[in-house]
Amino acid sequence: MVLRLFAALVPPAPVLDGVEHATAELRGGALQGLRWVPRENLHITLAFYGPVPDGALPDVVDALADRVAATPPPTLHLSGAGAFSGRTLWLGVGGEVARLRDLMADAAAVLADERDDGPARPHVTIARSGRRSRGLDLGRVVRALAVYRGPDWRAETVTLLSSHLGEGRGGAPRYEVEAEVPLGG
Repeated sequence: MVLRLFAALVPPAPVLDGVEHATAELRGGALQGLRWVPRENLHITLAFYGPVPDGALPDVVDALADRVAATPPPTLHLSGAGAFSGRTLWLGVGGEVARLRDLMADAAAVLADERDDGPARPHVTIARSGRRSRGLDLGRVVRALAVYRGPDWRAETVTLLSSHLGEGRGGAPRYEVEAEVPLGG
C-alpha cells in the first residue's frame, strides 16, 4: 500500500475556535458556494512527501524526528488573509515565522529526493472556490479577514499525516495522523 504523506503543524482547539468564529458570518449567503475546509483538516503544511510505501513509514518518522529534534518550538498565530490564483482562500501565519521557515526546510529535507517545493508562504487554507462559486470575488473575503488576528500558540509537535483523497466530508480529503513528532530545543 502507498500513503500520500505530508508533515504539518495542527493548530490547537482555541486557534481553530477563533477561525470558526471569524469565518462564521462569511460561510453563508453569497459565499456558501465556497468549499470550506473542515475544521479537522486545518493545518500549516511543512512539507509534502507524496506517495510513500507504507513500509517506509517508520523510516520517514525516524528521519523527521532526527531533523526536528533540535528545533525550538515556534510561537505562532494566524493573521491576515489572502487568495492563491483567486481560488484558494487562506489565513496567514505570524509570530516566529523565521523559525517556522527553518522548520519547513528541515521537514522538506526528510526525503532524499525532496519532492516538496514548499508553500510560497506559511498559511492555513480555509476555503476553495469551485463550480458553484464561479465568478465569486474572493477579494472581498480577503478584505474582510485582513484584520483577523488569532491567539498565539506554541507549536510543539510536527504531525505526519496521510491524505486520503475524496474520503472526507463532502468529498474533501480525509487526513489520518500517522505519527506525532515533538520539537526539541
